[in-house]
Amino acid sequence: MNNTAFVFIVGSPRSGTTVLGEILDRHAEISQWYEPYFIWDRHFRDAKDDARNAEDATPVVQSQIIRSFLTYQKKTGSSIIVDKSPRNSLKIPFIRKIFPAAKFIHIIRDGRDVTLSIHKEWLKRKEIVGGGDINDQFNYRKALSVVKTWLNRQPFFFNRLNAFWFETHGHLLDKSKHLNQTRWNGTTGWGPRFEGWKQVYGNNSLIQFNAYQWLKCIEAVRRNWGKIPSQNKMEIRYEDLIQQGTDRINEILEFIDVKPNSEFIGSLPVLKKNNFNKWKNEFSSRQLSEIAPILSPMLISLGYERDEK
Repeated sequence: MNNTAFVFIVGSPRSGTTVLGEILDRHAEISQWYEPYFIWDRHFRDAKDDARNAEDATPVVQSQIIRSFLTYQKKTGSSIIVDKSPRNSLKIPFIRKIFPAAKFIHIIRDGRDVTLSIHKEWLKRKEIVGGGDINDQFNYRKALSVVKTWLNRQPFFFNRLNAFWFETHGHLLDKSKHLNQTRWNGTTGWGPRFEGWKQVYGNNSLIQFNAYQWLKCIEAVRRNWGKIPSQNKMEIRYEDLIQQGTDRINEILEFIDVKPNSEFIGSLPVLKKNNFNKWKNEFSSRQLSEIAPILSPMLISLGYERDEK
C-alpha cells in the first residue's frame, strides 16, 4: 500500500479545512473524502471523546480503515485521497499507526474568528432542536436539510448509506438523539470532543467551550507535530491561503507531489481576501473578555495580534 497516497488536512473546525479540501478536490489526480467519521469511528461509537492513540489502532481497526480508504481510492480512480476531518486533529498518533507514510497539512486560523464561527454553528443546532425546552419544537425541516447536505458530500451511494446508518442506528425515530446528541450526552453539540470536554463544558459558558475546541485542536496537533517527518508535514495559515491564493496552493501541490495544470488553475474559486477579523465587528466586549484568557496565550504564540477592536 502506498501510504503517501493519503493526505490528512488537520486543524480545528472553521479553520479553512473545508475550503482547502474543496480546492484540492478540483485537481484531476486528487479526490477529497469529506469527513468520513463513519469509517474512523465505526469501532468507537461509544467512546467518551474523539481522541485516539496509537494503541487504539488494533489490527482489526487498521484492517477496516485501510480497506475502506483503498476502496474509496479505487472507486474515485484518483492517485491521492484527501481527508479533511477536523476531529483528526485529536487522532494523529492513531492515523500514523494506520498510515505511517501519510502526509499532514495543518491549517491554522485566528482563534477568535474560529470561535465566532463555531459558536454560530452551535446556536444553529440549538435552534433546530428547540433549545432543549420541553415546549420547544424540533424543526424537522431544518434538521433534514442539515442531514441531506452532509450525506450529499459523499459521492457514492454505498458511503451515504453507511454514513446514514452510522448516525441513526438504533434511534432513527428518536428526535432526542438526532444531530449528534448521542455524542454530547443528550444535549446539542457540534465539533470535536477533546479529552476532558465534559468538565470543561460544565464549568464554562458555551462561547468559552467553543474557544477551547479551537485551543485543544491546536494543542493536540502541536503535541504530535514533532514526531512527523519533515517531508510529511506542512503548516499553512488560512489568512495566507485566502490572500495569496495560487502561490499557497502551488506550494501545497508540490508538497503532495502533484503538478498544477491550466485546467486546475482555471477551476479555482475566487477566495474572499477580506474574510478574516470578523470577530472585531461581531464579538461584544463581554464575549471577548470571556474568551481572551483561553485564546490569548496561544494566539500570541502563533503570532496573531492582541485583542484590540
